[in-house]
Amino acid sequence: MKKLGVDVSHFEREGVRWSRDVLERAVTASTNMCEVLRRLGLEVVGGHHTHISRRIKAYGIDTSHFRVPTRRGKPWRPRTPEALLVEQPADRARRIPSDRLKWAMTSSGVAVRCALCGTEPVWRGRPLPLEVDHIDGNWRDNRIENLRLLCPNCHSTTDNYRGRGKGRAS
Repeated sequence: MKKLGVDVSHFEREGVRWSRDVLERAVTASTNMCEVLRRLGLEVVGGHHTHISRRIKAYGIDTSHFRVPTRRGKPWRPRTPEALLVEQPADRARRIPSDRLKWAMTSSGVAVRCALCGTEPVWRGRPLPLEVDHIDGNWRDNRIENLRLLCPNCHSTTDNYRGRGKGRAS
């Protein structure tokens, strides 16, 4: 077809799973992209979100009725150090980024220096990022008594550094 100069831009590629019709129905019945993915039976993850968004855009399907997803009536509240520095239940645990834990620790009065060697966050005039260490190795246990700030050198010598010893019985 290409050699003959026939315009095939309006053809759908053979084997395309998400046809214009299927996507149009899902988009019309949804208020945001996450709903579209759920209606298509897909997990709401970045790869699917990107792929389906691109297909919808390529087909020129109208999404002007989409709204920003809400938190289903839950009011936004800033996290306090006390709310972060708790042991999380195993079934609902979410890993808290180390910068947030570090903020909560320093807000609670933890000294900004290595708990083992006393090194401060500046080494030879350059910043030395202190790392958050879970003393018992359990990342779900963010209680202040289970956390400490360590320099990278001291942290690398601990028994549970980067998951070391995770599979061993204690």
